[in-house]
Amino acid sequence: MKKNPQFITLEGRNMVHDALNSDKKIASVLLAVQTLSESRIREIENLARKNKVPVQKVTNEELLKMCDSRNPQGVVALMEIPEVPTLEQILKAKRDVFLLLVNHIDYEQNLGAILRTTWAAGVDAVIASPNGVHEVTPVVAKVSMGGAAYVPLIGMSMFQAAKLLHEYAVPMVGVEVDMGKPYTETNLRGPVAFVMGGEAVGISEPLQKECDIFVNIPMNREVASLNVSVATALVLFEKLRQEKLV
Repeated sequence: MKKNPQFITLEGRNMVHDALNSDKKIASVLLAVQTLSESRIREIENLARKNKVPVQKVTNEELLKMCDSRNPQGVVALMEIPEVPTLEQILKAKRDVFLLLVNHIDYEQNLGAILRTTWAAGVDAVIASPNGVHEVTPVVAKVSMGGAAYVPLIGMSMFQAAKLLHEYAVPMVGVEVDMGKPYTETNLRGPVAFVMGGEAVGISEPLQKECDIFVNIPMNREVASLNVSVATALVLFEKLRQEKLV
């Protein structure tokens, strides 16, 4: 039996416009009456109606109550979060896979930020350990700014995920302080699954044994570590940089 769908809020003209042009399911679009005469808003309204998406016209004050941002630019959309594939389905479907494993995330805001970053980087899925935040909550959805609808979030044991990754010969790259080479000096091209620790602790020793190689992010010795969402962004976009050099 299919579960009741989850929805996330998309805020801003470009994000809503792009969503309406995608294959994602948009449940409704809300427009601020104060902006209806503007060309971009008219374009969004016409696109929504063309796609048979219900359009509601509300006051700017009502729109702001739905948003985290202070300026949704007169438009908000509700997007259905697609059904999440399994990790094995993803591995079977794509050889040159790009994955992120995060262990024990304590804060919903961090997971939301990670989903936003992975969406921008083109990551195929995020695997989150059930011993921390691992589901799309309202907070995660809002902070992800749409990423939660585009990047599958799979809650599963890191060791079950590692077993599958080894079976499909996907290298696991642990990102850990003082381990391995600097991330900018390591070949990150091709299929890869980055492994990140949580906010308070790094990658556990048992999980370290599952990693094929390690990379580190050089930093000021007075700083113990970076925020996990920031560290994630650095390594993901370094991979993209290297891929573009080929």
